[in-house]
Amino acid sequence: MNSITNRKVITTLNSLHEKAEENYQQRIKLRETNPESFEAKSTAYMAVSKEVGEYLYFLAKASKSKNLIEFGCSFGISTIYLASAAADENGKVITSELEPNKVIAAQQNIEEAGLRKYVSILEGNAVETLKSVSYPVDFVFLDGAKELYLPVFSVLKSKLKTGSVICADNADHAGAKPFVDFILNSKAEYASSLLFDGRLLVSCLV
Repeated sequence: MNSITNRKVITTLNSLHEKAEENYQQRIKLRETNPESFEAKSTAYMAVSKEVGEYLYFLAKASKSKNLIEFGCSFGISTIYLASAAADENGKVITSELEPNKVIAAQQNIEEAGLRKYVSILEGNAVETLKSVSYPVDFVFLDGAKELYLPVFSVLKSKLKTGSVICADNADHAGAKPFVDFILNSKAEYASSLLFDGRLLVSCLV
């Protein structure tokens, strides 16, 4: 089984990537005309690129991950990539999102991709909601508020097992620095690499 090549998944992802790019260009124009402007996080697409999304699927697929955790669902683009890998292993993605309207939109997008049964979305502060995860975790993807990477990871750390994969998008962001420094300074525990010009941190618990 290879869910990433399913027509529903491809169609949904192509549409969402187009919407994300349109939203990105709109935000650029808005900042150019009004540098003081700010788009609410509740409406902004803060999505992984197609390149990063496909790499996440590859990592989850290659590691045969069944229990995947995501911090920061947004409109569900990265979730669909992860859920495609989970579906191949009859696994599950537990993802988290703070914004209620994004939870609704993500649920609809995941449904359109035909992956609803492989995803659970926890609404609210991930530092609290992800405490409910009780089983060993195979794969962690961090892509929410960067300053919360380390607190969220601290909640999940005890649930990891040897071979668990940890990925963090926007690793070059200042807010992610405490988490990145923690991982890179823990070489005895984590084998790590910075990819995509330093934007993606990939680690494995050894």
